[in-house]
Amino acid sequence: MNFRRSAISIAVLMAAFSLHSCSSDNNSDKDRADQNPQAKNVILMITDGASWGTWDMTSYWEYGERGRQPYDQFDVKLGMITPPLNTSNTPTFTGIPQVTYDPERAWDTTPVSTTTGGNPNHFAGYEYLKEDYTDSAAAGTALATGQKTYNNAIDYDDFAQPLTFITQEIREQGKATGVLSSVPFSHATPAAFGAQNISRNNYGEIATFMVQRDHLDLIMGGGHPEYDADGQPRPQPRYANEVGTGGGYIPRTTWEGLRNGTAGGDRPWQLIEDKSDFEALAAGTLPLTTSRLIGIPRVYDTLQYNRTEAVMGTDATNPSGVAFNPNVPSLETMTRGALTYLGQDPDGFFVMIEGGAVDWAAHANDTARIIEEQVDFNRSVAAVVEWVEQNSSWDETLVIVLTDHGNGMPMGPDSDAIPFQPIQNNGAGVLPGVRWHYGTHTNENTLMFAHGAGAEYFYDMVIGTDAGLRDIIGFSDGRYIDNSAVHRVISRALNLEITTP
Repeated sequence: MNFRRSAISIAVLMAAFSLHSCSSDNNSDKDRADQNPQAKNVILMITDGASWGTWDMTSYWEYGERGRQPYDQFDVKLGMITPPLNTSNTPTFTGIPQVTYDPERAWDTTPVSTTTGGNPNHFAGYEYLKEDYTDSAAAGTALATGQKTYNNAIDYDDFAQPLTFITQEIREQGKATGVLSSVPFSHATPAAFGAQNISRNNYGEIATFMVQRDHLDLIMGGGHPEYDADGQPRPQPRYANEVGTGGGYIPRTTWEGLRNGTAGGDRPWQLIEDKSDFEALAAGTLPLTTSRLIGIPRVYDTLQYNRTEAVMGTDATNPSGVAFNPNVPSLETMTRGALTYLGQDPDGFFVMIEGGAVDWAAHANDTARIIEEQVDFNRSVAAVVEWVEQNSSWDETLVIVLTDHGNGMPMGPDSDAIPFQPIQNNGAGVLPGVRWHYGTHTNENTLMFAHGAGAEYFYDMVIGTDAGLRDIIGFSDGRYIDNSAVHRVISRALNLEITTP
């Protein structure tokens, strides 16, 4: 397959969307859905842990304004709530939903003097959004299976039973499947699209499941056992489930199987590690030797987020001022490679692409580095749009962009006194004004974008209208879905048999 690259600007990409302009008319939404379009390809893109302010601060740094990202031009824009079934870290064996989302409470501006996790709440709405949040495992399970579960579960239900997940269903249809992430491939979100486990913390079991089973054709992500966070060789590798190696994301035996070509049984994996191989894959020039491909860059946990200035040096053009590691591919490059590889299947494909380190930066309340991670994610979205325009079409490809949950509650610098004050725009290339209100996940109504074949099906999944999302955040018309609806829409777009309620 010849992969045609071009330097298409965001302006050109936006112009391409003029044929698919957004309509807020509900009847038009229904008319499009009634046409029952089917997708050949589905590309699900997840920026992990992006609160409302994350999208804005990155757009301000990139462009000095909102509205210029590729997904800003998508036809479908809806809120998406993310409550888990319950907040237990183990199965409760009840199956009874314990968590919900209440728009009235979420936007309550009544001043309060309480704290949550050591963080002042300031307003009742802030306090509410810090409660009963999902983790990435339960959120990923909802997206991948259409079913709610407890926090910590990787495609397991509340009765400790494994759930069939979307890549299994799609692989049975004959399409190619893949997952890729900027964090270890056995981490919660990619794991939810490639494994089943009672706990997200069982990295070794998850990695082995993903490698040894037959439902994935492509895996890309961090977790290299032989390199540290700066991409420097370790004196001793870190393997999962091995005492004395300091933890790890992949077991020694699984890694050795990838090295010697025995992992994967009858469908072995071709392992790539060098940045040049990822670039060759993206360009369509990498020699392929097996039927499946796994790419693990020579870095430990994240592509760039955990790099250090002491090793990398400085670069004033980056938001953090720290030079990037030049020896690892970007998420954008990995995305281009995945599309080149999976796009060869004449039956089509499904791929989940995650900007996983956005969440890591949100936990740290690191404005500069969350912008770096979200910029890479945004460029990956642009690469996807370019691929659709050049190698497919919007009539046969569905692209979904979302976050699995909020994190950190970044708002404007005076949002301790002005409820829900937006991020302060200080112009392109300048860090925006931000105040962080929390150090972990939130229960907020998140942002979701979709475009292409079957995107209109999301309108059939609307469960309510959130005036705060519309009037305070200024996002779309306030209609929203539950995160479990994503699986249903993908299933309908691909004409899969829907087995979940």
